[in-house]
Amino acid sequence: MPIYLDNPHDYGPSGPDGQGWNRLSLNAHFDTPVHCGLRPIRFAALFEARTGRQRWGGFERCTGAELASRPVPDASPDTPRVRCGACPIYQNAREHPPLRNWPDHSVLLLGRVRDWPRTPGMWIADPAAGRSSVHLHTWQGQDTGVTVDWPALAVAAEIRMTWQFQDQDGEAFWIVRLNPGAEQMTVDTKTYRDHTRHVLYAPDARRLAAVECQSSCAHEDWHLRHLAADLADLDGAAPADGLAAAPHLPERLPGVPSFSLSREGGTATIKHTVSRDFDASTMTVTAEAPTSPAVTAVLLAHIARVAAW
Repeated sequence: MPIYLDNPHDYGPSGPDGQGWNRLSLNAHFDTPVHCGLRPIRFAALFEARTGRQRWGGFERCTGAELASRPVPDASPDTPRVRCGACPIYQNAREHPPLRNWPDHSVLLLGRVRDWPRTPGMWIADPAAGRSSVHLHTWQGQDTGVTVDWPALAVAAEIRMTWQFQDQDGEAFWIVRLNPGAEQMTVDTKTYRDHTRHVLYAPDARRLAAVECQSSCAHEDWHLRHLAADLADLDGAAPADGLAAAPHLPERLPGVPSFSLSREGGTATIKHTVSRDFDASTMTVTAEAPTSPAVTAVLLAHIARVAAW
């Protein structure tokens, strides 16, 4: 994973077409510092950081170059000029800390991107320019009051994210929790001629739900284990603030166009159109828990996990 992102210092006087530069570049008049691949400042760089594809640009400065204890005195032009392994940012990333202040009993949150307020009297030198943070909302749209920065999302464990989308309130993406109890769940699968049936069980052999997939399965086994763990956590859990007043089932999860939802009685139906990862499928979920907004949140979290990158 590239962490030390050196600035694009190479300059080719022949230009990209080999015929010489024919345009004026203002970049020559700005500082091009070394960047840290663990400190993204926007969603595209967050994707790069979590998938090991970092490139210079879209990241904060490397702080190690500013610390006297970090530089490598005999570094060559082809090697980093700092010891990333001794940097506290790198050491924190290796521990993969969870997101702080994640709301209790929430399996799915909406991250809304909010730009930092501009500094009065500043223009291109404004340190807030191009910077933003992520405000966490419930899936019903209520602000939780929790704000996270991009570097925290880059190294956090036990979460997955969907692709970013744009709506009337700006840029947003879904953040879904990975349930630590998923490995202890049991999924009993039987395949028939025209459908596949999965029965989800808790570690104590308690039946949690029956899942039936028509045509094909638009999920992997680990998705069902997390679905089972989320359903198991509902037993005795108090609902989050405002959850009881939420609608029971939205038709779609905003920003995830491949899925639609409906309900008839105690059975929820999740339809999936053809996507990059799965064929078209219809999945019915009959949970043992009574129909409630909490069960709806679990189903939406399942969709978000399947749609996550």
